[in-house]
Amino acid sequence: MKPTYAPSIRSRLMLLVAACILPAFLLAGILISYDYRLTRENFIRSAMATARANAMEVDKEFAIVEATLYALSTSPSFLDPDLTAFHAQASELLIRQNVFNVVLEDAEGRQVMNTVTPPGQALPRGPDELALKSVRQTRATYISNLFTGPLSGRQIVSIGLPVPRDGRLNVLSGTVTVERFGDILRHQNYPQHWVTSILDRSGKIVARSADMQRYVGASAIPAVVQRMRDQPEGAFETLTLDGKPILAVMARAQSSGWTVAIGIPLQVLRAETEGKLWLLVLATVATLGSGLVLAWIIGTRIRRAVIGLIPPALALGSGGEVRSANYGLREANKVGSALAKASGMLHAATHQAHHDALTGIANRVMLHAFLDRQTAACARTGAALSVLYLDLDGFKQVNDTHGHAAGDELLRQAADRLSSHIRKSDMAARMGGDEFAIVLVNSGAAETAKVVALIEAVMEQPYDIGGLTLKAAASVGRAVYPDGGATSELLLAAADQSMYERKSQRKKSAAAKSAALS
Repeated sequence: MKPTYAPSIRSRLMLLVAACILPAFLLAGILISYDYRLTRENFIRSAMATARANAMEVDKEFAIVEATLYALSTSPSFLDPDLTAFHAQASELLIRQNVFNVVLEDAEGRQVMNTVTPPGQALPRGPDELALKSVRQTRATYISNLFTGPLSGRQIVSIGLPVPRDGRLNVLSGTVTVERFGDILRHQNYPQHWVTSILDRSGKIVARSADMQRYVGASAIPAVVQRMRDQPEGAFETLTLDGKPILAVMARAQSSGWTVAIGIPLQVLRAETEGKLWLLVLATVATLGSGLVLAWIIGTRIRRAVIGLIPPALALGSGGEVRSANYGLREANKVGSALAKASGMLHAATHQAHHDALTGIANRVMLHAFLDRQTAACARTGAALSVLYLDLDGFKQVNDTHGHAAGDELLRQAADRLSSHIRKSDMAARMGGDEFAIVLVNSGAAETAKVVALIEAVMEQPYDIGGLTLKAAASVGRAVYPDGGATSELLLAAADQSMYERKSQRKKSAAAKSAALS
């Protein structure tokens, strides 16, 4: 009679879990799709808020210049026909207010004073008909588009204020350079890859957060210029002049009519939104899949409990830490106890293999492994790394005079001092005898020098050993990655050599002091 096929406990448990999680998986898919759309909308809303804030900053700069001009127009020297005193006053004020120059135009639009030129020097006679017409019609402040100054030859913007003088309407103007608007963008903490531009009413670029010198005075992409004419703000996808897809976010300044446009590469936008999407997908799959994993684990444990794996567990006692637990079956409990015993054996053997038996700190093997990992990380990231090598001066004399027990106690105290004066990210190890090594992570030459000075000072302190006061200072050598070596062997060798050089220096210094005292 052929044996009939019987499904395993593991397969039955997984089928049950799959039936339970399928509806939840579908619901999670709907929620993830909704969250993706919400994340994208929030991203665009945040970018729009940034553009609006920058647009307000633009108007704020114009308001500062306007207030400066108004203050000048109330000066008594403004009505003086000579205007020499007014010229001096305006020149002094524009320096404090970061204004490029101040211009006074008469009712016909002709310049009668310009702080760029000394008083009395000939000035351009051509009237600024657009500014004059606007001021006459609106009796309000006029803000120009970007233009090239006829005297300075620089890219500037003019703010014209209507002021009465000699019974006629004059225009007092202040001009600012594009660098002033560039400062607005430089002070913003934009995310990486965002490119922000300040555009005048005609769509010319006045300032840009990247490659400003290259683009100032050029027209924005046609799609942005058209949107400027159609609506005060908005967000839309378009292409840059070199064909790269971007999300353009625009906001118009209320007073000046200028526009702040932010270009965000669609690749970056997708990375921002899709990154969270994939995180949610992975989290959902992991959460929902945990049911299948749990069913697999439970089925496996029951199967192991039935057939019994005590001998294999003891033979394979090379895993991580395992603790005894009640699995609900006698055989499973025995397996757990055996695994716990094997884990304890492995842990003890591992600790003994990687730690110094006398001091309890890392030994040479563990230090080499740690240093290999750190040098590999430094090669990838360019981080700093230093290795210290030291031995105890006069340790042999302590052993010979007071015995090995005192010497062992001195080594233990020395190891404690080293461990207590380094960071948790660093490592101290006993290399053998009275020699120690320290790995300083993210520590360059300057930081290492401070640590060396600290350790030498600490190790010079007396030791209290069984009522005896003993001294065993340390000579510390150092090697900094990569100048001192790019591998653990080279760094240790360089630090060892540096230690011997330091020891020689200390001996010479001590001999010199002794000779001086004698």
